[in-house]
Amino acid sequence: MFDKTRDVVVEVQYNNPSNDTISIYKWCLPSNELNDPLFKVTCNNAPVNYIGPLIKRREPTIEDMISLEAGKTKNIQARLSLAYDMTKTGIYSIQYDIPTERVVFKHARTFESTLVRVISKRQSGLQSNNIELTIEGRPNRQREQSENMNVVRRAATLSYVSCSTTQKFQITTAVSWALNFTIT
Repeated sequence: MFDKTRDVVVEVQYNNPSNDTISIYKWCLPSNELNDPLFKVTCNNAPVNYIGPLIKRREPTIEDMISLEAGKTKNIQARLSLAYDMTKTGIYSIQYDIPTERVVFKHARTFESTLVRVISKRQSGLQSNNIELTIEGRPNRQREQSENMNVVRRAATLSYVSCSTTQKFQITTAVSWALNFTIT
């Protein structure tokens, strides 16, 4: 059992059984902290919400890729207890689960698909084996911060000193856009 004082950390192995080097987007190889919902998590068969950060990304470039040579393996660790709502005690089912097109198979130099046949055979995406762990419910800093931000958002009011009407409008518009951006 993972008691509430221990972080829930899983190890994921990326294996490249093909004869070609493949490229993996760096954000799919987290270094401990998750910035995307890469896992399907349930507690007592009920879905668990991803509450970690969601990063809006630009079009990927070569610098966003990590190569994995044919026959090689890359291991990563992901700390799930910060990114998923694990406030309930129970049996957690955890599986790496992400659509194939969000992960790999673009040649880093040309950005052309190198394994089209493999992608078409994996329409459901990349999935790991399913593991089950008994986890004691724990407070979650991400969730608490999110709830605190909601209170701050509701309590926030704008005040202006020596601003023109145009400046007030621009400030109001900017704050509105920022709040909408962080909410969605």
